[in-house]
Amino acid sequence: MRAPPTDRLGSWKAIAAYLDSSVRTARRWERGEGLPVHRHMHHKLGRVFALRTELDTWRQTRARTPHPASRSTTAPVPASSRSIAVLPFASPGSDAQDYFADGLTEEVTIALAKVQALQVTSRRSAAVFRTTSDGAPVIARRLGVRYLVEGSVRRAGSRLKVSAQLIDAPQDVHRWAGTYDGTIDDVFSIQEQVARRIVEALELRLSAIEERHLSERAINNIPAYECYLRARHDMWSWRRDGIDRAVQLLRQALTLIGENTRLYASLGLAHLQYREAGIDLSEEPLVEADACASKLFALDEHSAPGWQLRGWIAYSRGRIQDAVRDLKIALDLDPNNSDTLLLLCNCYLISGRVAAARPLLARLLAVDPLTPITRCMPGFAEVVEGNLEAAIEPYRQMFEMDQSNPMARLFFAWVLILNRRNDEVNTLLKSFPPDQRDTLPARISFFLANATMGRSREAEAELTPQIKAIARATDVFPRLLAQGFAMAGARESAIQWLQVAIDRGFVNYPFLSRHDPAFEPLRGDSAFKALLETARHRWERFEV
Repeated sequence: MRAPPTDRLGSWKAIAAYLDSSVRTARRWERGEGLPVHRHMHHKLGRVFALRTELDTWRQTRARTPHPASRSTTAPVPASSRSIAVLPFASPGSDAQDYFADGLTEEVTIALAKVQALQVTSRRSAAVFRTTSDGAPVIARRLGVRYLVEGSVRRAGSRLKVSAQLIDAPQDVHRWAGTYDGTIDDVFSIQEQVARRIVEALELRLSAIEERHLSERAINNIPAYECYLRARHDMWSWRRDGIDRAVQLLRQALTLIGENTRLYASLGLAHLQYREAGIDLSEEPLVEADACASKLFALDEHSAPGWQLRGWIAYSRGRIQDAVRDLKIALDLDPNNSDTLLLLCNCYLISGRVAAARPLLARLLAVDPLTPITRCMPGFAEVVEGNLEAAIEPYRQMFEMDQSNPMARLFFAWVLILNRRNDEVNTLLKSFPPDQRDTLPARISFFLANATMGRSREAEAELTPQIKAIARATDVFPRLLAQGFAMAGARESAIQWLQVAIDRGFVNYPFLSRHDPAFEPLRGDSAFKALLETARHRWERFEV
């Protein structure tokens, strides 16, 4: 007998929404737990449907079956296996509420990261699996973890329903699952309960400090928390209107609840985003971020985000030694923060302290394995030690993971140029999207390619006065321009731009004096030698 049309759910998305889960979870339930999903005859495998009545029966049966974590025979988890990733919580049937689901994902990740016994993957790497249909074993293997947390958030007005589950990925079985119903006012309590149930399922014993940290609520006000979540969503848009909106929302949240460390840290990062996105490279974003850091430290002198923010400001101003001191304090307070690890690694590499960077790179790859910039950092270490061919693969991985990012294409072109792979460079640059052709990374990419191939006039044409002005605001672009001019035989321009790079903090004397092939034509030049002496002096004084 044919089921009534209203009983039928005609897609994976509809099935997942009915079960308050992600599509990924629904597919896994079908494979491993007998979720009753049917396939249309004469259609490919992806065309599915399910009946609400059958799903209800399955859910009731499953609820009566104890999860593995509740059985007395469950073996303790080996300490070496306590690695975990929180996958993006789904928001079934409500794309407009993605920011709220992302906020819950972030809060659970932050809470678990406060447990010293756990190695928690960064939310950036976990976000790669937002829409994947891969099973738990595949996801965990790519992230290098044993456990996965996944779930969903359904919001209707002030009502809130959160489902979460902890998965032992190699066996693809649940160790714990729970559902929480409440109102928006209960969100902080729900976040804490999810984190605590995960810790209990893993049979971890918390210290008094960890107990307190799990109970802390960084923003204990719903309207202010909503402003914060929307701001976090907007500030990473890399667009002026998005960052403007984030700054406004964070200021609104501060008006609602007064001074707050989480809000000041986020506001400082939002101001720095103007520089990171190349929107405003003046001193103003740094002044605003500095003010946020001062207010943050007035509230909590032991704030890891505060020290990280101050380190980022110092790096942006070319004060690399100050940046290292601040970032080391931030890392002591929050040992597995991927942003701190990334920036500290970069500071060590540009300062010629590769040995100090290597162990941090290993930690960075462990907690943030699938972020493109993370993948290329071992390649940068190889470059500055003169192992140019070994650097190609890490930069290729970065590019293949993020082909829409013009910086990824620039870095890959740069390492190919250093290896004299001109044919590959030409192929790569021909694939530059037309709408990116006038961006700073694209112009410098074409400048480098033309310079190394002896087309000096074409190379110089890429560097408009605006491009040169923007390039001076970092340590990266002046170094690339110096290399390009050196390869083109433009001695004076090469030395001028290398001076800018050194003043901005690139004092890796071993690389400049021995390993960089671009500067080979200048090795005997007196002005170049004098500039290297400046780099050597700063390199020798640099403290790890």
